[in-house]
Amino acid sequence: MDTTRIAFLAVAFATHAVVGYALVRGATDADPRLGIVLGLLPDADFLFPAAWEWPLVHRGLTHTPLFAAAVVAGAYALRRERTVAIAVGLGIGSHLAIDSLSAKGIDWLFPLADTTGLGVSVHGPAATAALWAASLGVLAWRTEDPLVASVLSDRSADRSDRSDPSDRQTQRRE
Repeated sequence: MDTTRIAFLAVAFATHAVVGYALVRGATDADPRLGIVLGLLPDADFLFPAAWEWPLVHRGLTHTPLFAAAVVAGAYALRRERTVAIAVGLGIGSHLAIDSLSAKGIDWLFPLADTTGLGVSVHGPAATAALWAASLGVLAWRTEDPLVASVLSDRSADRSDRSDPSDRQTQRRE
């Protein structure tokens, strides 16, 4: 495998992991690491032996809503927690959504019919930058970092002080 292909796959894998992590972190209270694992899960088909045939190839069975539904159902059966099932669905769903836009697409109607994608360069530089920017925006919005929280609370305290000047004067006298 050449260096360009390795770099492409590394960026694609990282993008699936970051988007999955951000969605789980932004939309649920589940452990966001689920988003990393489930965001990458459909690409486990890269580990299938080359001799295997359809549907056990890249963008075969593991890139279908049927597979995603089975994984979500399995997660719910094991944990019996809606939050975990939603997190699993968001993680694996993010991968399917991204790959479904590419030229190859995914088989949305598997096993009934083959489908193709929209032909968007989802792993190209512009789309990758947009996915990362959106993911980082979600992570910044959902941050619980104490330093960020203290800065935000200081800013809101400053705004509340400005809103009532008489209250500020009372505080100074005390």
